[in-house]
Amino acid sequence: MKTYLKYVLFLLFLGLAAQAQADAQLAQSLHELRSEGYRAATYLLIDNNLYERVREPGNREAYNEALLNMEKLLRQLDNPSDIRVPYNQFVSLIREIENQTEDEAHYHLATVNRTMMAHAEMDKAIAARYASAAEGADERLLALHQQSLETNQILLLYQNNMFSSIGVYFMETSEGIFNTIDARITARAATLRELLPDLNPTLQDLEKQYSFIQPRLINHHDNWVPTIAAFYLLRNTKTLDQMARDQLRQS
Repeated sequence: MKTYLKYVLFLLFLGLAAQAQADAQLAQSLHELRSEGYRAATYLLIDNNLYERVREPGNREAYNEALLNMEKLLRQLDNPSDIRVPYNQFVSLIREIENQTEDEAHYHLATVNRTMMAHAEMDKAIAARYASAAEGADERLLALHQQSLETNQILLLYQNNMFSSIGVYFMETSEGIFNTIDARITARAATLRELLPDLNPTLQDLEKQYSFIQPRLINHHDNWVPTIAAFYLLRNTKTLDQMARDQLRQS
């Protein structure tokens, strides 16, 4: 009887462990979907930024690559309708922008505004699913996800700040929001070094790259550098997301 009970408990433990791993993998996929959404939105704003004198083809290549990655992730997730519908709207509005003439794209930003609203709706839907999947996940994985997310958010906020006619829909804003997010990113960098001591060299590189662009984020009304900010901060989020994947495989 005791042997049978131990066997049942062992199977129960295996089942719980397998479910926890499945939930963590789902959280990772949802986080990456969200991360790609921010990358697409960032390069969309850069591509339609009045302060960029030349429209670089690389901007559209970057957001289209992000959209392609999102499409793949959505299919892997079996196309949940609460995400698929706003995603399709997001893509449709981007294509509408692409089909506008040069003058329309630069001086009639109503479609860009609607596109950012669609991004926010999609982001909130992903966030809701992520919150459920991430319950009980390893704190190291969650810290990597949050650092990536808030780096994406401060970058998109920075890009958004260059448009007086486009609202911020993906988060609640307030006076001093850049300083608030910056403080959380800086504090979490120290936490990550404690949680992942073996990865300190990589984490220190991330901090150096962030500190390089940090003054521009804090003084976000002066000397805008949208492309440079995207280069450094998205390189950080790419590394953080890879670290999260590695962490998941090791768990």
